[in-house]
Amino acid sequence: MEQQSNRAAAGSQLDRALDILELLAGSAGPQGLTDIAQQVHGPKATVHRLLATLQARGYATQDSRTGRYAAGIRCFELGSLWASRLDLRAVAAPHAARLNELSGETVHLAVYDRGDVVYVDKIESRHPVVAKSQLGGRCPASCVATGRALLAYQPWAEIEEVLRGPLPAHSPQSITRPAELGALLDQVRRDGYAVNHGGYREGVGGVAAPVRDHTGAVVASVGLCLPEQRFGPDRFGALRDWTVAAAAAISGALGGPQAPVRGG
Repeated sequence: MEQQSNRAAAGSQLDRALDILELLAGSAGPQGLTDIAQQVHGPKATVHRLLATLQARGYATQDSRTGRYAAGIRCFELGSLWASRLDLRAVAAPHAARLNELSGETVHLAVYDRGDVVYVDKIESRHPVVAKSQLGGRCPASCVATGRALLAYQPWAEIEEVLRGPLPAHSPQSITRPAELGALLDQVRRDGYAVNHGGYREGVGGVAAPVRDHTGAVVASVGLCLPEQRFGPDRFGALRDWTVAAAAAISGALGGPQAPVRGG
């Protein structure tokens, strides 16, 4: 019984130390001991002892003038180490597989590169008639859903560079007027997803949503690519919702926000 009690006490202290660490990491500014104790619902003496341990290990710092505490450099170091070891494709794989299972359509994981979208992973549709694409291939970002979902969240200087054109015309549905593309990208940011109907190849459509990493930046997009005959109004709502949910799940797995990306 005594061992169980000791283990429970140790677990409780660990929980409280993590509460303190998360509080400091998420605070806009340094926090005083009394405020910290109140917010983690712990005795000041216990919180002070835990803060001393965190400070000794580099996870917290204390301002010598004000006595207030903030997250330490070790938090940044661990976060950077974790981020450096993330493999986008490996992290996205189970969520892309689920999207493929739900939709039955080809799933693309894509990244942005100088006006183009590059497919870094792909799961093929199980239908006999599919929209062909190439892993490692690239397309103009303005022409496809995965590219539009990425281009909309690039720095303004990059968007303006693309809008200066010339914008490529690969089909009669390609957007070649800068004002039209600019308005479409505004719509993507409002909706949190992008759509394409024959913009790159006639008869091929798609829907895609942006993926954020632990910094909140859009680093990839995930989307569906399919023949237009399977992309009508009767299926659009479900395909869109599954795609947005997959993007949010991948974002969460990367340490980013899991809410759909809107208004960014």
